[in-house]
Amino acid sequence: MKTAAIILAGGFSSRMGSDKALLDLGGQPVIERIVSSYQAAGIERIIVVTGQNHAALAQLCLPVVLVQNPMPEQGMFSSIQTGVAALEPAVDAFFVQPVDIPLVSSVTLSNLMAALQQNSVVDVVIPVFRCKRGHPPLLRRQQLAGAILAYNGTDGLRGLLSRYAVVELPVNDQGVLLGMNTPQQYEELQRYLANILF
Repeated sequence: MKTAAIILAGGFSSRMGSDKALLDLGGQPVIERIVSSYQAAGIERIIVVTGQNHAALAQLCLPVVLVQNPMPEQGMFSSIQTGVAALEPAVDAFFVQPVDIPLVSSVTLSNLMAALQQNSVVDVVIPVFRCKRGHPPLLRRQQLAGAILAYNGTDGLRGLLSRYAVVELPVNDQGVLLGMNTPQQYEELQRYLANILF
């Protein structure tokens, strides 16, 4: 199963006050940490959707494809559509990864891919930690890509996925829930990362 990742890094980070993708987390930029997790899971096709930060992210020279959302002010779903439009036809499935959920483990990514590959009637696999749905969902391209591009964005990706066969995969990875939209949450993630590393 050829799998790709779409990393959504084109937001304005208005609540954070600085670009979340470029913040230091454990000694490396957030975007670099996320890309490394996908690489460790064997995913080579990584698409990063940028916005006004396109030039800054390009300077990192990451092994990714950068695509710029021409209208980031329209919100996250427009970035998802930008990323989906850049998928190759050979891709069987793709992750949708917000940049502000930076601590998902490569083991979780591998488990999600295995779950989708083992169940041919399922369109979407979503990680669940302690009964709570997290990120990133893994979607079959053939079933979902066209629908995403045609969708009006009501209730975001969640609104669209409610129409499809979804399986929840329990994971032992709190990182699927840990977001950083504010400076306070960013500090909490730094403490969490320090605790699991040391």
